[in-house]
Formats: sequence, C-alpha cells, structure tokens
Amino acid sequence: MADKVLLVDDEENVLHGYHRVLHRRFRLEVAMGGPQALLALEHHGPFAVIVSDMRMPGMTGLDLLRSAQELAPDATRIMLTGNLDQGTAMDAVNQGQVFRFITKPCSPEHLAEVIQAGLRQHQLVIAEKELLEHTLMGSLQVLTDLLSNLDPELFGRGRMLRDRAVALARALGFLAEWDLETAALLLPIGRIALPPELLARLKSGAVLDLRERTLLGRVPETGAQLLANIPRLRQVSQIVLYHAKGFDGSGYPADGVGGEDIPLGARILKVVTDFTDLELKRKSRKVALEEMALHQVHYDGRVLGALYAQFGTPAAAGGSAAESVCAVEALKEGMVLARSILTRGGRPVLMAGLKLGAAHLLLLRDLVDILDIQEPVYISHE
Repeated sequence: MADKVLLVDDEENVLHGYHRVLHRRFRLEVAMGGPQALLALEHHGPFAVIVSDMRMPGMTGLDLLRSAQELAPDATRIMLTGNLDQGTAMDAVNQGQVFRFITKPCSPEHLAEVIQAGLRQHQLVIAEKELLEHTLMGSLQVLTDLLSNLDPELFGRGRMLRDRAVALARALGFLAEWDLETAALLLPIGRIALPPELLARLKSGAVLDLRERTLLGRVPETGAQLLANIPRLRQVSQIVLYHAKGFDGSGYPADGVGGEDIPLGARILKVVTDFTDLELKRKSRKVALEEMALHQVHYDGRVLGALYAQFGTPAAAGGSAAESVCAVEALKEGMVLARSILTRGGRPVLMAGLKLGAAHLLLLRDLVDILDIQEPVYISHE
C-alpha cells in the first residue's frame, strides 16, 4: 500500500465529492481537517501523496504539511488553495516542501492529473533513496572488509571504541548514534594511504621520525577525504576528521578549530580513543583516568564527566575487578573482557574492557582457526 493518497479538507461535501470520483483510480483515504489527518498519517500510513486544503480552522494546511515532514518525510505534498499569494507560496515551499499548488475550485480531472504526477515523484524519491542506501551499505561493507583484512587488531579496537562511544553518547543525549558508530569503526581508514614500511614500523613499535609522525598525523584528514566522497557520510567524515583534535584546539588538523566548534561526535571519540589507548598502554584503568585528568584542557568537560560516570573518577577507579577464566568456545554475549585477548605472538585481537556481542563471538570463531589465540580468556565481574 505504498501508493496510498491522503486527501484533507475541512468541508465534508468536498471530500465526499472527490472520493466518489477518484477512489476507483487511487488508494484514497480522506480526513476532515488537520488533527484527523495526523492520526491517519500515524496509524494508516505510509502515504505516497498528501493533498491538503490551505484554509482550515484550527490547523492550516501549511501547519499540517510541516508536521507531515516528520511523520511521512517521503510523501509528496500538494496544496489546495483558493487565494494563492506570493507569501503563501513561499511559506509552503520553504516550510512544507510542497510539490505542487492547485487553485480552487479544481476539477476532479485536474486533481487526478496532479495526484498522478505526485505518485511519480514519490516513486522517484523512493528509488533514489534505495539507490543511495544500497550504495552506502555496499561502500561501508567494502571499507570494513578492507580494515579487517588490513589490520584485525585495529578493527577489533574499533568495535570497542564504538561500544564505549555509544555509551557516552546516550549519557549526553547525542542522537546521531549511527554516525558515531560508523566513524568509530572507520577511524583508521586513512591508514590505507600510508606506506607499507611505515605500517610495519607502527606494528613493531619502532620510534618514528618527524616525517613519519607527520604522515601519521594526517591519517584523520585522509580518512575524512575518502569518506566525504560517499553519499550520506558527510557527518561521519567530519567526526573522523576532528576525532584527534583537542578541545583547546591542539592536535590535527591544525586549522584553528576548537571548543564546541568541533563536532560533538568527534569530542566523544577523542575522549574514548585516548582513554582506551592509555588503558591498554598503562595496563590500568586508574592510571589512564589519572593521566587524562592531568590534561583536561584537551577534552570537553561534559564528555569527560560522562566518561567518569561510566568508568569511574580518577580517585575512585582504584581496585582491580574480580576476574574469572573462560575458554574461547565458552564465551557468551554480554561478558566483559578483563584482559585483552592476544595471539601467542602477543598481538591483541580484542581489547580489555570490551563487552562481547554476537559479532565479537563470530570474529573469534573465524580467527581461532587462523590465529593461535592465547587461552584462557579473562572475564571481568565488575
């Protein structure tokens, strides 16, 4: 029923007249006034086309079509009006995103032609949306496959960053969770452009020279440029671009941006990535939090507060959590890793502090036959 049409007017005889003539050509539903139309949109949709009279008591057609943008964003909107002036037209286009205007009185034949045009417009919108979504999902699949093959360790770290970032986002009321999750998984994508010898030195832990550090510092910009070319990833690319930027304006990119001009998603990832890296490096959550507290100017205070609420303040994050051991095949969803899962060669596969989900268990099952994973696995009981 994706081609349903909703016809709205405050005059019952007008609605009945249109319905009598048009119901054989369209899947037509009528509503007496704006409030009844909103109920129809909420409970009887989706509608492909909404046709509304402009002059209605209580709720005007413009008010209705403005509300319809949230309830039926893909529906084509058509306005019926008896006195179309320039101001009405501008408001309808700018606020109601109206596709066509029809002046009253209007013959049923002309209205049918306009509704048919509205249905074709709806089909175009849906086709374009599906094309974009398929392009987007296909592109993301390619990128995540590249990362998982390029560096399974970094890809596993990205899953942990994603989970932690989402926890902070929800505490802060940040609504663009999908953008944040996608950015967390794709943070290292700019490393694809690094020379192989530099990637090898990074993995070996070698001390980098100035040129190498400069190339590494440009990874966020490179990643953002790659993502910006993919439909609907503009916000994701901005989060990736600024995720290493300090709240005080320090760090990359050196463009003078700082404070709340940095996207909130990037500020969240800055806190989460620094905390995760320090926790892994120092092998202590308490020490990681203490180091971050010494450099508070680098972080948004609200985001740092959300981190403290989630993982403990520097003063309180002291004792070690109770641990138990578990075989890889016995791991279950919801378990939290007390220590990183490593290969026999000492390379991390999944990071300490990660809450295991179905995807993590699938990853481990895939890797257990390829990599020699150290057992047992240590599970936290915080």
